Amino acid sequence: MLSRTCAQKGEIPIHKVFLTFDVEDFINDRSVLALNRILTLLEKYDFKALFFITGHMAEKLSNSPETLDLLASHEIGYHSSSHSVRPTIFEYTDVPSYKEAYLKSLKRETSHIDPLSGKVEGKGGIEILKELFPQKNIASFRAPGFCWIPPHFDALVKLGITFDFSTFVSSEPVYYKNATFYPYQIQLFADDFSLRTYRSLFFYLLKNRVTVMICHPNNLVNQDRWDALYYRGNPTKLLTVKSRTQEQIKSRFVKFELILKFFKLLEKNNLIEVTSEMNKSQKHLAASKEVMRKCYDGSTRWASRGFVYKPRFLLYHFFHYFDISRHNPLVFE
Repeated sequence: MLSRTCAQKGEIPIHKVFLTFDVEDFINDRSVLALNRILTLLEKYDFKALFFITGHMAEKLSNSPETLDLLASHEIGYHSSSHSVRPTIFEYTDVPSYKEAYLKSLKRETSHIDPLSGKVEGKGGIEILKELFPQKNIASFRAPGFCWIPPHFDALVKLGITFDFSTFVSSEPVYYKNATFYPYQIQLFADDFSLRTYRSLFFYLLKNRVTVMICHPNNLVNQDRWDALYYRGNPTKLLTVKSRTQEQIKSRFVKFELILKFFKLLEKNNLIEVTSEMNKSQKHLAASKEVMRKCYDGSTRWASRGFVYKPRFLLYHFFHYFDISRHNPLVFE
């Protein structure tokens, strides 16, 4: 009822939708082509989106002026220096000292990371992204696999990040310790989009003041996960993955465009506003044991499932960040 009233009065809709994309596959060239196609479709429907780009992809895109031109009209966010290269964020921050984890994060997020050895090799990371987009304020971050680690994020705040799209702390934007945390994301694209799916999405959008949609361009063209070769350790060489068939790729982009048409229809009727504009939240996060547990569980899921990694000290970093005493025990069942 509220949305219909807003539409009748011509008011600005309160249901904001962010279209966000993780740009991370630096191995398979077809992923850049998929990115270009997505950018072209966004331009067709006059949507501004938020693109989270890794340091490795920033280096790759430096040789793609056409892609950079298309990205110039969108918001640019950061997606870590090396995504899945070992040691990953959850590995190099898994040390007893919060300060040591913070300093390691500062170093690695401003450096080029060798994709085979994982070693630091000169300038890279967020610094390359800033050089590619000098007119942009690189202020947003999404952690690979939503693996958000407190000392790592504190390092990013030091580097200018003030918006996070990684955590599981609230269903609406909240402010905490110099950053605004946006709600957890839902998939923008699925193979089984049906009328029921659109109906469910419609009611979800109208239920939430802010919805963040996520899409990986590489998933539209790759048959397999591009970074699976890192799950058991760094490979000796970079291997491409199998492409989807041309029929499959065509079908997926047709479905993707239908989703954009769906959003445009809702926007024209003042039911939603598709935006990439981020603002500091006036609502402050009330830190608690429950919030910390939810954040910790969500942040370590990728590590345990994808990399079969069992954290040793990360939980203590969450205690520290959320100002919860270690003497006030938590039970993780």
